[in-house]
Amino acid sequence: MIYSFNQNNSGGYYTEPAKHVIVKDARDEKHAAEIALDAGVYFDGVADGLDCDCCGDRWYPMAHKYDHINEAIADASYSLCTGDRIPQWVIVDDLDIDDTVLE
Repeated sequence: MIYSFNQNNSGGYYTEPAKHVIVKDARDEKHAAEIALDAGVYFDGVADGLDCDCCGDRWYPMAHKYDHINEAIADASYSLCTGDRIPQWVIVDDLDIDDTVLE
């Protein structure tokens, strides 16, 4: 399965690794979250003092699930996030970064 974690622009900006972290070939959502965490995603950012409490957590532990990588890329491409140098998405599989695309 393919899982995607989408970034909220907490504090009015996006951060690395990308606006969308797409995890391919994960066993399940929990495994996808572990891979995403190792790739730079974090959860509970407001509670940990990393994110703006009025904007909310940057990353949420619930992933979007897809059957095909192209579906995840299409959703990431549809995002209206523009105007910075953060990649629109990054594809990871057990920390092997396969592809990054700048907006």
